[in-house]
Parts: sequence; structure tokens; C-alpha cells
Amino acid sequence: MSYLEAVLLGIVQGLTEFLPVSSSGHLVILQHFFELNPESPEMILFDLAVHLGTVVAILVYYRQSIKKYLSHLGGSLKDLNHPILSYGRSASVRFTVLAGVAIFGTGVFYVLFNDIVEEGFEKPWIVSVCWIVTGCVLLATDYRRKCHRSLRQFGIMAAILVGLAQGVALFPGISRSGSTICVAILLGLHRRWAGEFSFLIGVPAIVGALLIKGIGFFNNISDPLGWGPILLGSVVSAVVGFAALSLLIWTLRKARLKYFAIYCYLIAVISLIVFYGLNSV
Repeated sequence: MSYLEAVLLGIVQGLTEFLPVSSSGHLVILQHFFELNPESPEMILFDLAVHLGTVVAILVYYRQSIKKYLSHLGGSLKDLNHPILSYGRSASVRFTVLAGVAIFGTGVFYVLFNDIVEEGFEKPWIVSVCWIVTGCVLLATDYRRKCHRSLRQFGIMAAILVGLAQGVALFPGISRSGSTICVAILLGLHRRWAGEFSFLIGVPAIVGALLIKGIGFFNNISDPLGWGPILLGSVVSAVVGFAALSLLIWTLRKARLKYFAIYCYLIAVISLIVFYGLNSV
């Protein structure tokens, strides 16, 4: 991998991890375009590195919310002898429970459908179909005007549905941020809380996926890796990701997700033409 390819892939990861247009879908298409082997040790490590960069972007962007959450959670630990009361009274405990339930739903989906998901990374047409699905969900969300529920009014079943949506986003072309935010809003959660809930449950989900993918990886490396491009791609992903996250939160509050829907439709059509239309000529 060259430094230029690392920068381009880092920019794509940083932008598309947060903008609701699917980072995995773009990386699959670019890997095919650059003729990079996604199963090679270098590409696996690069994928781990750029995802770690986006996690850093989330932690930096929401640093104040995370600090406040941890502080309140620490103060709520004294009520854990009465868990039901703590769940009802403490916003931090309630958020922890709902996040845990959502992540559990994601894990169940991964266990049940991981083999099917893996097929999508080998077939660009699946990515295109998933982009179209993402676009339709984004459009539907923009027309959902009455979304005033707080996390206190957001129940266990709703959290499970958001978690399952995060699981569906394992398919390349389905946006993780888009699917979780849209499902939360369609269930009535306020746009601000939908974005915050989506990204904060995304941190353990992304880290968990990295750990699963990274187990035993370093022990099986036999060829020397280009650490320079890998580290550069990670830094680029973090910086671009922070900017992309800021942009998404702005468009989310303004109900302008339709612009990302249009992009999803366009990139779906373009990818179909490039990989299938031109190859048949």
C-alpha cells in the first residue's frame, strides 16, 4: 500500500464512518478499484487502524458528555442495591442499561448472520443494493417530524431495535450511524439524543469488532508490513472523522439527511455501472 492510497482510504473511512453512507461499502469498492486484497495482513491491520482512528474521533467529540456520564454514573453506584429505582431515577444508569441491551442485540445479530454478512464483502452488487436501502431509510427519517422522546421515555424494546439496526449495518452499504440514528428517530427519540446514543453505543461495538478481528492476528503475521501508511491512514481517519461527525450532527438537527440519501442512490448506480456495466462491454 502506498502513502497516497493510505491517505485516500483514511479520508474515506473518516468521512463515511460517521456520514450515513457506509464506510464498509466505500472501502469494499475502493479495495476492488485499487485491486487491494482485503484479506491480506496489511489490509486487515489497516482496517483495524482506521477504525481505531474513528473511535478516537468519537471520544474527543463527545468528551464532555462522556465526562458528565461517568461522573453521574459514579454517584449512582450507591443506589445499586435498588437497581429498579436506580434505573428509573438515574439517567446515567438508564443509559448504561439501554446501551448494554442495544449492544447485546448487535452481538446476537452478528452471531446469527456473520456468514451471510461476509458474502457481501465479496460481491459489489450487494453493496449497491444496501446503499439503496440506506437511502430509503434516510429519506423516511427526514419526514419524521414528531420526535420528542427523551432517553427516559426510551424503553428496552426500542434499545433492542436500535441494536439490531446496528447489527444490520454489518452489511457493507448499510450505514451504522445512519441505521441506528434513523431507527431511534423513527421510534420517536429526539434527534439530539438519537445521535448521541448512536455514537456512544458505537464505541464498544467498534472496539469489540476490532478485538474479535484482531485476536490472533499479530501472532500470524509472517510478512513485513508497511507501518508508515497504516499509521498515516489512522491519523487521517481520526481528523477527518471528527469533522464528519460535526457535519452529521448539524444535518441531523436540521433534518437534512435527504442529501445523504441522494448520494447513496448515486453511488449505488455508479458502482453497478463501473463493476458490471463496463465489464460486460
